[in-house]
Order: sequence, then C-alpha cells, then structure tokens
Amino acid sequence: MYPVMLAVHKQRCLLVGGGGIALRKLNGLMAHGAKVTVVAPEPIPSIEHLAKENQIDLVRRPYTKGEAADYALVIAATDDRDVNRQVYEDAEGAGVWVNVVDDPPLCTFHLPARVQRGNLQIAIASEGVAPFAVRRLRKLFEVHFGHAWSEWMESAARFRRKIRGMNLTRVEEEARYDAFFDNTVDAVSFKARVPTDEEEQAYLTTDGAPMESPSEETATDQMDSPETGLVSLVGAGPGDPGLLTIRGQRRLAAADAVVYDRLAATSLPCDLAERVELHCVGKQAGEHPVPQEKINDMLVQLAREGKRVVRLKGGDPYVFGRGSEEAEALSAAGLAFEVVPGVTSAVAVPAYAGIPITHRREAVRATMVTAHEAIKSDGPQVRWDLMAGDPHASLCGYMGVTSLPSVVEKLLKGGLDPETPAAMISRGTTSAQHVVRASIADLPRAVIDADLAPPALFIIGPTVRHADRLNWFGDSLLHGQRLVMVSPAGSLADTLEQNGAEIVAVPLPVTPASRVVMGALPLTGCVFYNSEEVDALDEEREGLGWDHDMVAWCLSPEAANRARSLGWRNVTELLPSNSAIDVVKTIYASYGNRK
Repeated sequence: MYPVMLAVHKQRCLLVGGGGIALRKLNGLMAHGAKVTVVAPEPIPSIEHLAKENQIDLVRRPYTKGEAADYALVIAATDDRDVNRQVYEDAEGAGVWVNVVDDPPLCTFHLPARVQRGNLQIAIASEGVAPFAVRRLRKLFEVHFGHAWSEWMESAARFRRKIRGMNLTRVEEEARYDAFFDNTVDAVSFKARVPTDEEEQAYLTTDGAPMESPSEETATDQMDSPETGLVSLVGAGPGDPGLLTIRGQRRLAAADAVVYDRLAATSLPCDLAERVELHCVGKQAGEHPVPQEKINDMLVQLAREGKRVVRLKGGDPYVFGRGSEEAEALSAAGLAFEVVPGVTSAVAVPAYAGIPITHRREAVRATMVTAHEAIKSDGPQVRWDLMAGDPHASLCGYMGVTSLPSVVEKLLKGGLDPETPAAMISRGTTSAQHVVRASIADLPRAVIDADLAPPALFIIGPTVRHADRLNWFGDSLLHGQRLVMVSPAGSLADTLEQNGAEIVAVPLPVTPASRVVMGALPLTGCVFYNSEEVDALDEEREGLGWDHDMVAWCLSPEAANRARSLGWRNVTELLPSNSAIDVVKTIYASYGNRK
C-alpha cells in the first residue's frame, strides 16, 4: 500500500450500511467536509438524526448494483459480504477508491488509525494485517502527543509564513526551521511548546541580521478584522463539571472558540458543536507549553476575527489564575471582554473533603495564598510568621505539593503548634480526589508516602478536625467511579451521580469536546443500554482516559453480546428489571473492596 491522504472536502462520497460501524466511518467523512450519501434499509437512530438535520443524504433501501460508480469515494460497512463484494466490484471497475470495512482484499485503500492535534495528523496502519497492534499504537501516541501539539502546529504555520516572506535561500530557510524545531520539541518526551515572541525572533534571525519586512501574505494575516468579538473569562471551578455557573454554561453554548486550561477540561460541555474551535493551552505544574504572552495574543487575535471567545480557566479567573493579565491585554487592545467568576478551589475543595473553611468559634478568618511564595528566591510577599500566630484562621495554599516542606518549615519557625491539623487534597471535587490528613509537622512526609501529585491544595487549621464526620463526598458509595453514558443519560445517571459517580454524558455522534472531557481523567467504565451505543463508543477506547480493562455495564443482553464480540475484557450484564439503586449496588459490589 502506498500511503496517501485524500482531500474529501465537498466530494460526493457513498457509505453503504447503517449500523454503528457505519456511523463511525460517517463521522470521519463529515469531520473533513465530505458530502455523504448513506444507503441503508434500516439505519440506526443516530444516522436518522443526521439526515433529519440535513447533514447527510439518506436513502432507505438496499444497495443497487452499479451505483458506486457515481461517487468519488466509497465505503461499505454492512454485515453482508455479498453486498460488500458487489460494492467493491462496482467501485473498483469504475476506478473509484473503495474500502470494505474489516475485509482487506476488498479494499483499494485502507483507513488508518489517526491521532489528530489541530492540523497535525499522525496516521498508523498495518495494511490490515495486525489491527490490534494499530489500536494499541494509537493509544500510545494519544498519550505521548498531548493537546499542546495543536497550538505548536499553529505556531509552526505562522513561523513558516514569516520565513517565506524573507526571500531566503533554501539552506537559510532550513537552518531557521531547525532552530525552531530543535528548541521547541523534546525528542525524548515528545512534548512541544509554543516559543515566546523573543525566541521566535531569534529563530528568524539566526545570523544576527534584522528581520525583513513580511510578505504581502503575512501582512494580510496580521491585519485587524473590521469587526471584533467578545472574550468571556470564565471560571470553570475546581474540576467537578457541576460547579460551572449557569452564566458560564451559557457563554460556552454560544462560543465560536474556547481556549481552555488542562484543569478546566472536565467542565467543557460534551455537546459543544464541532464548529467550535478548541484551543488547549495546557498549563500544569512546572510545564507551560504555551507561554502566557502567546495566550494573550491568541485571545486578541480570535476577538479581532469577530469571534465569541470563552477563555475557560480552572477555579476563578482572578484567583491565582492570571486572568487579570489576560483582561489587561484585551483592554490594551481595545477589545470587549467580561469576567464570569467561578467557584475557587479554596472554598470547594476542602468542602468536598469534609472540611469547612470557617467554623464558629474555631476559624473566623480564612487566608488564600499561592504556596510558591514560600520558595521565591527574591523574597516572599507572604508573612508566614503572622499567619503562624493566628490560631483561629484557616490557611489555604494553592499549588502546594512541591513547596509544602518550605511552607511547614516557615510556619513552625513562626510559632505554629506542630499538632495543628492539616490536609493536602489532590484533584479535589473530581473522581480522582485523594485526601491526606496529618498534623502540620507530619504532613510533608505523609504526602510523600501517599505519592500525592499536583494539582493539589493544602488547608491548615482547626476545622480540618471535622473531616471524619463531614466527609460526604469521599464516603459516597461510588466515589472514584467515572462512567461514560450516551446522552441524554436519563434518571439512571442522576441516581449514579447522587451516589458519588462522575458521569460523562457523551452525545452521538461523538464530538471533539466530548473526547477532550473523556481524556481529562481516567475512566472506569461505560453504561450501555443497547448495541448501537456499544458500536458508537467502541472506537473511542483508543483515546486518552480509556483503559482496556474498564467495565462495560450493559443493561441489555444485546449490548453485552456486542461488547464481548468487540473484545471488551470486562462485561457485566445487568438485568433489564434492575432498578437504578440495584445498578448502584452492583457497581459498588464490583469494586467497593478496592476503594
């Protein structure tokens, strides 16, 4: 096979078949702008819905001999090999590209597994001889090529446009491309970052000569649009998607583009339309693949294009989130913006760990600090000695894992009682929440022993003692379960959530936003009502967040049989007569001893 990439935008394509596998192929064609006709006598509801929305042409009948010759590309996805062979022979005889799913001899092209990050696409194929290996390689690449690569690819495209406008020789161009690539890509970890403006300028002028005037193409790219949009700086809360405000939900529903942090990914609505641009700027502890000034520039550029932009930030935009810097950049550019406050971690995360931030007669003050202040070489702005002498206050520290030993040292030196209760909470308010409690003197060692990782927040003060009695979230039956269900998930999803499970309700066809949400944290299982849902979500198993050992909870025999036939390792069939609380008890009994 000779590897090629076909441009199907606005091309007439034929899909023969109307089941779950056909739906997956249909989603891929639609994502790249193909004009698709589906021929199937009994299409599944999801395909029917696309036809009602006028997104595809649907012909409800069996395939007619010879009709494949009228299209640019043909895919056959029926369970009748005679029909598939007829489609292949018609297309091949007419010189039309044709693929019969899972039947390599009846293909003139194969559909590789793909990892896509913006305009970057990595295709993985085995010419049909080892699809199991392809699936596992795709999962490997999904993990190693993070979403920051999409922003890196955009910056690479901008860099190329500038280079092309400098009238350099091929050798000079390649030297500058090498400088850009070698300094922004880690060839060992496969991580990429967007260069700062100063770094980019250095790559453009590797010989020390000043940068030449940009070409007409580049100058056009940099022109301001006559119309400007609105940027909404939205606080997503600390992780639980239910803590996103109603105003924040409305802004996301109306957005043309969303620029989101890694910690805000769980709060993206799964039903965001495919037209919405998703820009991951991926900040995490010690790693900023997209510099803050580039984020500012991105917001300005998107707004100048007349787009409604949501800058989705974990917690609250103005609480240790650099939202004010982004607002200042927008103000300086003369662009409209608004701030939609969010639930900040210092309030929500301790509450989900059973710790009230204030309590009458115990803690009448609360202080929020960034724990990095304890290790600043140019001198901290925080008076740790004063906080150490206040026994009736709660001290909440953001970004505190690596700096905790230094914080504790300063507080003890300032006179804080070594027996003061304290806690460190990782991934608070989510299914991955992990709480470590100890006296302040013992907390650093306890955090190391528990192998707690960022993002995490610590709270120090007398109210930590209430956690044993008030731990409503961590003690819920299904805490730790993160389950995928097809939207609308119904009353069963409500019951599962009430008992502590996190539900990711995914629409069909699966959207780019829902893939981001599913990949934000590990998934523990799927709840299926029928075989169509199994087919629709089976291919997603290669994405981030998924594990081949996760459980398929099947609410019908057909769903269970389909999951087994597709290679799900852990399939549990629930009786149709099971009530919602019976389902909760079954799931709890399956893993409760491992909590």
